[in-house]
Amino acid sequence: MVITTAHIVLGVFVGVTFLGMFTLIGYYFYLGYTRMDSILEAVKNCSLINSYRFYLFMGPWGKMMMVAGVGSCLLFSNYLIKHGALDKGDIENFPEPLKGRLLMLQYIGWVLLASLFLEVIAVKILRG
Repeated sequence: MVITTAHIVLGVFVGVTFLGMFTLIGYYFYLGYTRMDSILEAVKNCSLINSYRFYLFMGPWGKMMMVAGVGSCLLFSNYLIKHGALDKGDIENFPEPLKGRLLMLQYIGWVLLASLFLEVIAVKILRG
């Protein structure tokens, strides 16, 4: 197999995607250890998020999952409020800087996941 410029460019994109994913995971860990109390205090009446509390007993990965779960609940809050899984007052009173960070992390995660899928398709095309 001959390595072309397309292979090198695709390799760089894959590397940047994985670097972004590890950075995202690191930031979730940071928020899990520094802001968990304020996150849980802000969403204490939300039944869906309270059902995620068992993650807190699973160590660092559990804290990361808890923060990511709250972020995904914030991302789809209109749908979840409509179906009664979240409390509208808690979501409205969630601290704005933290809410913005969690939403941005969710958007970045979705973009990284989509780029990873596109890179897999590009690899399949290059091999075929």
